[in-house]
Amino acid sequence: MKINLKFLCLPLCFILFYNCSKDDKPERPTVITNAPPCQTVNELDRAYTIFFKPTVGWVGDPIPFYENGVFHIFYLHDARNTLPTFHPWYKVATTDFATFTGNSEMIATGTAIDQDGALGTGAIFKLNGIYYAFYTGHNGNLDPKEKIMLATSTDLKNWTKDTSFLLQASWGYDRNEFRDPIVIEDKSTGTYKMLIATRSEVGLVSDNTVPWRAVIAQYSSTNLRDWTLEKPFYEDTTTFITECPDVFIIGDYQYLIYSNIDDRMVHYKYRLLTSNTWINPINNKLDGVAFYAGKTVSDGIKRYISGWCPTKNKNSDATIFDWAGSLVTHRLVQHPNGTLGITIPDGVNNKFIINEALNPTIGFGTTKKGDAYTLTVNGAEKAFSVFDRKTGAFKIKAHVKATSSTQFGFEFGACETRNEVFAIVFDLVKNQLRLDKVIKNAASLNLTQLPLNVPANKEFDITIISENSVCVIYINDEIAFTNRIYKMNQNPWAIFADNGEVVFSNLKSFK
Repeated sequence: MKINLKFLCLPLCFILFYNCSKDDKPERPTVITNAPPCQTVNELDRAYTIFFKPTVGWVGDPIPFYENGVFHIFYLHDARNTLPTFHPWYKVATTDFATFTGNSEMIATGTAIDQDGALGTGAIFKLNGIYYAFYTGHNGNLDPKEKIMLATSTDLKNWTKDTSFLLQASWGYDRNEFRDPIVIEDKSTGTYKMLIATRSEVGLVSDNTVPWRAVIAQYSSTNLRDWTLEKPFYEDTTTFITECPDVFIIGDYQYLIYSNIDDRMVHYKYRLLTSNTWINPINNKLDGVAFYAGKTVSDGIKRYISGWCPTKNKNSDATIFDWAGSLVTHRLVQHPNGTLGITIPDGVNNKFIINEALNPTIGFGTTKKGDAYTLTVNGAEKAFSVFDRKTGAFKIKAHVKATSSTQFGFEFGACETRNEVFAIVFDLVKNQLRLDKVIKNAASLNLTQLPLNVPANKEFDITIISENSVCVIYINDEIAFTNRIYKMNQNPWAIFADNGEVVFSNLKSFK
């Protein structure tokens, strides 16, 4: 009997929910039989190995320090208890930002009546075999609330507080907002500079029309113990305070990184070593709102930036961000014009080497050929392809070419009827990368966004690293976009296009 291959293809394609050819018009299935139901996972039961968190508590304000092949990540330990003292300094070590060892307390808090009843951010500096940890002593019941304090060590493990050292805000600076010191060496003068996040009043800086403004104060020393006030290193009239400042040099440029307390993002500026004028790049953000308190560290060849991805209250996507969360580290890339890009650390990228077979569960408007998925939108319905749930830590890679689509991306929590998903949206019209909460038959809710540089060829090399509820997407060695998405945890994910045609080639998953 002669078999009509045309009619044999139709039921098979309906089962797989794919087109047999690009010329066929797909029909949206009325019953989604293969889409798995959503799962709700207790976040507190999940272990983090890539995006480190301690077994008990969370990571706040990383303070990275490098020596002899090891990155020592000091951080403020957030126990989230009801004790009047909080945020002791802890430390964990890594060689690749993918495996962490030796988590333990380094500098304890003082008592409830001490200046350092709570510890704040600071920096590690080594001189003549001694490690100096300058940190913020914070006590909301005292005046001043904040002073700079010191602990020393000979082995990076055992620390002794130096009670003879206490630095408080000089006249004209805000004595209650005086924190986050870093120490850098000024080789041209043979001195050391301490930079401190604070606020200043009229008379200390250039613009006397603004009574108070964010300032990075500057002190100098020859011995790390006696400090003399100098002119401010930096001032900013657009924000309340520039937290967690960091300053470093790459090639011919000096860079300033700080966390903006108002928009909750990490920003940067740069300038030629021969200039006093800071350059504000078109995109001065180093990540989104789910990456904060970024500080950098270099092994002498590559420079990295570590921050924290905040949890959300009650572990719910519907609530606001907490303070502290999981450790996230990116690698900084310097472009020829001095601007910075961000990419995935080699150690994290190489952690995922086992290629997992993709298991599509349902699709619409999708043509599959090998590892390439072509999404074509005909009419009002978006094109998509849903893949089975992922567990633990995994990596997704793809090369995406927007042949005619201007809005496409990745969805997480794409289960059951897909009534609610969290979408990483590439918007080529607005030049935006967004996290949207998309509810069927309702307006999308934008949760956060970043500027997106759209290449002339409209092609994007994409790597996504996900672990439990933390998701980081890297694009073209230019952008890192970190987010906390609880619904992503152990639920299906998808690729989608809202209009036109887009090709996801070399789409692969690794564990």
